Amino acid sequence: MSEIIDRRGQSSGQTTASRRRFRERYKGYIKKAVDRAISDGNVTDIGAGGTDVSIPKRDLKQPHISHGQGGVNDIVHPGNKEFVGGERFRRPNGGGSGGNGEGAGQNGGGEDDFTFHLSEEEFLKYLFDDLELPNLEEKREADLTKYKRQRAGIVSSGPHSKLDLARSKSEKLGRVMGMSANANRKMLALLQEKREILRAYAPDYVPPADPAKVKIVKPTEMPMAQRIRGIKGQIVKLSAEFGAAVQPNDAKRMAEIDTEIKKLAPGLKNAAAWNESTDLKYRFDTKKPLPNSKAVMICIMDVSGSMTQEHKDQAKIFYFLLYRFLKRHYLKTDIVFVRHHTEAKEVDEKEFFYGRETGGTTVSSALQLTRQIIDQRYGDGNWNIYGAQASDGDNWADDTRACKPMIEDLLKDMQAYFYTEITPRDHQNLWHMYAEIQAKHPDQFWMGQIRNRQEIFPIFREFFQRRSAGTNVSANLRPASLDMI
Repeated sequence: MSEIIDRRGQSSGQTTASRRRFRERYKGYIKKAVDRAISDGNVTDIGAGGTDVSIPKRDLKQPHISHGQGGVNDIVHPGNKEFVGGERFRRPNGGGSGGNGEGAGQNGGGEDDFTFHLSEEEFLKYLFDDLELPNLEEKREADLTKYKRQRAGIVSSGPHSKLDLARSKSEKLGRVMGMSANANRKMLALLQEKREILRAYAPDYVPPADPAKVKIVKPTEMPMAQRIRGIKGQIVKLSAEFGAAVQPNDAKRMAEIDTEIKKLAPGLKNAAAWNESTDLKYRFDTKKPLPNSKAVMICIMDVSGSMTQEHKDQAKIFYFLLYRFLKRHYLKTDIVFVRHHTEAKEVDEKEFFYGRETGGTTVSSALQLTRQIIDQRYGDGNWNIYGAQASDGDNWADDTRACKPMIEDLLKDMQAYFYTEITPRDHQNLWHMYAEIQAKHPDQFWMGQIRNRQEIFPIFREFFQRRSAGTNVSANLRPASLDMI
């Protein structure tokens, strides 16, 4: 049986919390949906518009209390034409006639799997929020993404420390004035009527002039409360002087007026009390990122002829994830793009992801260009420098040997270097050379093999997961020392 939980009366905050708990409960299915979106989507469409997550109906059971199957019950069957008193019959089995869906027969419909939409923000939050760049030095980390609290407005709920007392009093005053204005007008009219009844018994009483010729005192000239107090004072004096002479009919009407005034008093009293849901206002602050540009990621991609289009697409997906991660967490971090075959060239973002130039393979050309970029723009010691390289590992043996001292030299100025070998085949000579580098620099050098699209995101997470110092260990990354045995 389907169960519907009505949450329409809940606040948006409760709905947000419920959605967060729901995501935590079904994070396994969310992970599969995110992995599938990364594997099946285009490079630039990853995360765009979010993704749909499907949860099987068997995992959506709501716990509830129901009657057990045992026991003896007395049941009245109205309109019974089949059984007589004392006759026994089999207890019917539950679940209908055993249909395909929950509580459905073979000829009926069942319940579909539940599908909900994971928004783009939730998608990116799942991808990146527990990741970070490794080895950020404390003296430089302070120069990275900084935030300052900035006043963003006023809200109706919040911590007591954020209570805006002046704004709250203003809100209360406006509400009280609005709620009490009508009651005060009624009270003023009743008091004026009572005053005129008493005035009629004065010897020198003069009836009111034509209302059209009477000057109306504006509320701005005399506040309502002041006018009410003034009339009440006049009534007290008139009652003391002429109260004994009041006729029964007038006395009855004056008593009715007093009763009506008493009915108005509680409303005025309640209006003056604080209403927490409407009166209290709280300051709302938001975090504004401050400009920074003290980290740089140099992205190196092999576009040689040995890299098939599928290999290039996998490399682009990896770098697109890296690009989105850096832009999300480190607002002003520089990203440098380098493409190489026999020659290396620094390119812009568009050329890096969509360029079609290809050729032979000389990895050392990319490392030489990386050194030039660091020396010319980032060599003042104030930058956290990172490098990421994607290749199929196919390189000339002589050039691979030449790359070893180059990468050793680069690591002197880098916080970390990430090498991704994109090939379903056995490791190439470049991998084995880099394995020696990783053995010497386990806290600076990470490497992993991507055989297909399904392995891109796990490798990416292994590279950038939050870790304590000296934890460059991962079974999923197939440590180089094991591959060399």
